[in-house]
Amino acid sequence: MNLSHRTRMGLNARFHVAVDGIELGGWSSCKGLAVEFENEVLHVGGSYDESWVLPTRIKYSTLTLSRAITPEGTKAVHAWLQLMQREWINSNDDSDRGATATVKLMDTSSDLSRPVFEWTLRSVYPKAWKGPDMDATNGNVAVETLELIHQGFL
Repeated sequence: MNLSHRTRMGLNARFHVAVDGIELGGWSSCKGLAVEFENEVLHVGGSYDESWVLPTRIKYSTLTLSRAITPEGTKAVHAWLQLMQREWINSNDDSDRGATATVKLMDTSSDLSRPVFEWTLRSVYPKAWKGPDMDATNGNVAVETLELIHQGFL
């Protein structure tokens, strides 16, 4: 058995997100990395064993990221959100095409230069950011959530 070639497997607990070169860091949860191919099935008249499948739309889900609040990570997210806000307010035309985001899935090494797989999302915009629900009666970790809409990664 040749042990020099081992298959690197991505660990769902190790991933990293960046938007337009701004490192948003690691997150504890990434949901919605999905694509749906919508289609319409047309039944051929007079034929009982044949249908035509016509593609109609490709639809991408909203990406939802969540993690514990950290000084560096939350500061980076807010800097990006402020940048997007300024671009929206100061935009005079429709030339803005959104940001480019990357989601890198890592193996046990966490070497960002060698991801197991990388998704590049185009035309990314923030949909929502939510801060922690603060309650002095429990000892929960303060969590932030960032939702990103985009026009795809294929």
